[in-house]
Amino acid sequence: METNDKTADMLKDKFSKLLFELITEIPESLYVETADPGEKVKKLTQQAAIKAAAVSATLSIPAGFTGVLTSIPDIASVWRIQAQLVSDIAATYGKVALLSREAMVWCLFRHSAASLLRDLAVRTGSRIIVQKLSLSALEKILQKIGLKVSTKMLGRVALRAIPAIGAIGNGAYTFYDTNEVGKTAAAYFKALSDQDPEVQDAEPAEPQD
Repeated sequence: METNDKTADMLKDKFSKLLFELITEIPESLYVETADPGEKVKKLTQQAAIKAAAVSATLSIPAGFTGVLTSIPDIASVWRIQAQLVSDIAATYGKVALLSREAMVWCLFRHSAASLLRDLAVRTGSRIIVQKLSLSALEKILQKIGLKVSTKMLGRVALRAIPAIGAIGNGAYTFYDTNEVGKTAAAYFKALSDQDPEVQDAEPAEPQD
């Protein structure tokens, strides 16, 4: 039990640091605004989902607690792919300038950790406004997300004990997860492109789970 607790603490710290580095250095995009961003975004999301799933499946092969350690480069690689996707979608809608640290966190985790993002966004009528947070407040959110992710990783140790099933399962989940990131980012930046220039950070009505 103590070993599990130490492993969980180690993973939480690692994931929190990875997230902080990720949002501090938002990846640049080579894409530019297009006349039909919807179709371009679908292709970008599909490509990113396939790439992330392949990475996750490959690194999910080792079993047991040794496999847990491989989850660190696994998650890091997947998050980088997803962050690049968010950046590319922002560029496709011509809204790179509005891709803040808070917006990146929202796009990456709105679908999987909505309850942890209550301080990040507020509802105004039918919209959700992503707020600017202090560095300390943002770090607290990232720590909570790190804990959530580490808990999930430990819960999947049993699955990793059967390498083939673990690889397929993790790959499938990552494919789904990346698609959800793409949907959230597409909704976010499409909303910004549809609104007046004065509106800086807005999110459309929160989708039903």
